[in-house]
Amino acid sequence: MKNALHALIVVVTGSLVGTFVGKLAEIWFPGGQAVTLLNTGINTGLNPATLDLAIIELTLGLVFKFNVAALLGIFIAGVVYKQLIK
Repeated sequence: MKNALHALIVVVTGSLVGTFVGKLAEIWFPGGQAVTLLNTGINTGLNPATLDLAIIELTLGLVFKFNVAALLGIFIAGVVYKQLIK
């Protein structure tokens, strides 16, 4: 269970940092081909489902947005994590 939690933390941290760096690159270098490549990605997930109980209405959905920068961030976070646990 501990290893699964560590893997989840590495994936989430890496994807957040990678996406952040990709968005910063888009601001700093607008119109560049490398920036366009970094921000190319896919969106996948579940459509929102609504549950209406007359008193309360719940809407739940889940979307994953991965781009090349996020995948690079996950890879780098994994390498850093492996170096830290040695």
